[in-house]
Amino acid sequence: MIFGIMAPNKIKDSEKMAYTINPAVFGSMFAVPSQVVDNNIKLASASQLKTLLWVFRHASEPIDPAIISKEINYAESDVCDALTVLCEWGVLNSDSAPVVKMPLPEAPTVSTSEPKKELPELAPVKPTYEQVAARCSESPEIAHMFSDIEQLLGKTLGYDSQCIFIMMHDQYGLPVEVIYMLVDHCVSIGKGNLAYIAKVGKTWGEKEIDTIEKADEQIKLLTSCISLWKEFASMAGIPNPRPTASQTAYLKTWSSEMKYNADMIYLAYEETLDHSGKISFAYMNKVLANWHQKGLRTPADVEKDKQEYREKNQKKKDKNTSYDMAEFNRRADSLPVYRKGV
Repeated sequence: MIFGIMAPNKIKDSEKMAYTINPAVFGSMFAVPSQVVDNNIKLASASQLKTLLWVFRHASEPIDPAIISKEINYAESDVCDALTVLCEWGVLNSDSAPVVKMPLPEAPTVSTSEPKKELPELAPVKPTYEQVAARCSESPEIAHMFSDIEQLLGKTLGYDSQCIFIMMHDQYGLPVEVIYMLVDHCVSIGKGNLAYIAKVGKTWGEKEIDTIEKADEQIKLLTSCISLWKEFASMAGIPNPRPTASQTAYLKTWSSEMKYNADMIYLAYEETLDHSGKISFAYMNKVLANWHQKGLRTPADVEKDKQEYREKNQKKKDKNTSYDMAEFNRRADSLPVYRKGV
């Protein structure tokens, strides 16, 4: 028997079927938070949804990417990416990839630049099938874009996928060539899923990365952050192949603004572990910001600063515990002498 998929506009109203849940399936059950589904299902990939269901089905068990990979039939790297996304959703906590806040902004300064452009989410204004077809018909550039992206992703774009790219172009103002560069970059770092591409597209739209030059500069910055992450993660023994969006924001600050390399970031990581026993990019940011303010550029500078601090404290301690021997002897002579029987 051969199964086929009928296009939605080919189904007659009389042929549409009504569906209800089979009561027989209500046996052993597990819960999935409503907000996770409501907020993330529209752009979630299949691997992310399967990983999410596995995690909640096995809520009392350790989360092992190798086991999940075997049971949901996805590569372990895809599972690791999905777990990282679940951290970003607030579903999971992880010592190696915590959900952290964005770096705090510097002291406010007077600026004449326009405020950040707020863009709508992709899903709520999704075009219809007819609108997608019309855009392809009236703009050969859009049709060619779909063809090029299909080659990059190695798969045919369905209606939902086409909607994402049309909205990037029409609503976010990203030219076709910029969208192509965006997709190529995402594929090159192993994150060619549509949910991630849509998220990056929204970010680029907000930042008005709408020229080839701006896109090239952004890609170089992101590539630098990924390279820095790999070096730091190798030193720290963190298995995640790529940083989360929040971690990338910190890496941009540390590398681009503070000009710190992986050695200094790892040193801040060790300081954080000594202080709290677990990784926290927010605390690492405070450590590095403090070093930056002091002008400490290398691990040797940090060690020298620590040594000076220890010596200063030791001098204070010695001063507080020193005695005036002459005063001590004078007081000792004035004390009454105890004699037995008197």
